[in-house]
Amino acid sequence: MSIRERVPGGTDPRPLGGLDDAFGAGWLRMIALEPAPQEHMVPLRDARLVRVLGLVEDALRRTGDGSRRSVPSAGALYPYDVVVVGGSGRRPQVLRPDLTRGICAALPLSGAAAADLRAALDEDGGIDGADHVVLLARPWLSMRKYGPRGHLYTQLDAGHAATSLLGTALGQGPAVLRLRVPRRRISACLDPFLPYREVHSVVSVEAARKDDQVRETTVNLTSLPRRDVAESMERFCWSQIPEALRDGGDRALPVTSAPVVVVDDAPGGLRRIGRHEWRLLTRLRQSCKRFDQQEQPADGVAAALEVITTTLPTDLPDVTGGDGGVRVSVLTGPGPIADACRRRLPGGDIRLAVSDAANDPAVVTRLCLGQRHIGWAKALVMFHLRTERLLRAGRPQDVRDALFRASAAAHLIYLGAARNGVAVTAVGGFDTRALRSVAGIGDGEEVVYLMALGVEAGTGGKLDRLAVAHAHGE
Repeated sequence: MSIRERVPGGTDPRPLGGLDDAFGAGWLRMIALEPAPQEHMVPLRDARLVRVLGLVEDALRRTGDGSRRSVPSAGALYPYDVVVVGGSGRRPQVLRPDLTRGICAALPLSGAAAADLRAALDEDGGIDGADHVVLLARPWLSMRKYGPRGHLYTQLDAGHAATSLLGTALGQGPAVLRLRVPRRRISACLDPFLPYREVHSVVSVEAARKDDQVRETTVNLTSLPRRDVAESMERFCWSQIPEALRDGGDRALPVTSAPVVVVDDAPGGLRRIGRHEWRLLTRLRQSCKRFDQQEQPADGVAAALEVITTTLPTDLPDVTGGDGGVRVSVLTGPGPIADACRRRLPGGDIRLAVSDAANDPAVVTRLCLGQRHIGWAKALVMFHLRTERLLRAGRPQDVRDALFRASAAAHLIYLGAARNGVAVTAVGGFDTRALRSVAGIGDGEEVVYLMALGVEAGTGGKLDRLAVAHAHGE
């Protein structure tokens, strides 16, 4: 029996000479690569699918010339997949756009499985006859680089993506975002093709009408998807996530339009991101690579933060009683920026912390674990949670909700910064204990996200605005 016959995928069948046969087979299996998937051009005439795939393109993949991603990501990893469920006809079409290569795969679900998936997504959807975009978090992509903490980064990155999908869709018509969906039913349909993914959220959009001006398009369609060669590593990372967090969920709630962070005054005026602005601001959005020491116009920082009051149609529960929300602390030094924030921040779960330490670039660098490019930031924005109210047995959805609130609010600030000419970036590594001390928050608060705002040093955009690298068909 040749080695080719015993090694999946096949390899060079030449004899191994004096080498141990079992060793040789194992080594060849270890280095084996699958052939590249076949691609062919397919005309897409279904106006509904054309519209939804265009939405995904605008919201997540490309802005302007070149392959530039629309949303930030820790390490430019983009640890999620998207599945589009829609189209006209009795049997829904299920497509997986590949966000790195600009191609698409039709998932070969049976008629029964496709119908069950559509029924699960339509359940409590809020929009009759909607098309759906399912966002699947893929923790392995972050956990292989950052260890278990990569699961947190995955949730935050997915929250950015979900918020961008929702806002882009709202620019075209009615849309809603739901975090409380029948995860197990959805996963049962998709796991055979996309294993070790966590259903993060579903964005449902009003279907295109027959008279809508949607042009026919052409897509690159790949061959049938296969399980990845790295499945064993994905399984290992998956095993580190508490099962209740992966699968758990609460009962469905009605969709309401409200800010994701509790604020005292009613949102209005220029504080919101208008539906017509999402596409433009998404095109302008970028992450700062290094901050400059020159002064930042004070009102620009305050105006960038005000957009956190933008209302979004989601199924998040009402947390005005202070149970389960995310709190925001804006840390800055004494001076004009602090004065502008006092005048313009809306209060509620948004607080201002003023400290001389925030004006010292050496201290800011230490707070950010030695990241010198952050040192001259003019303000740090901390998103923190009350751990005793969130980490409760049988309530995993509370954690999901809170992390989405943090990432959605952060995404709004990215857009607000683009609108007001303020440089901004997310800070993945920080000294939680020191931040709590400087900002004056208690030990019972867990900081889950940190942003820095200031003046761009002119060193070019951060990697999350460039073409993402991929290897071996990822």
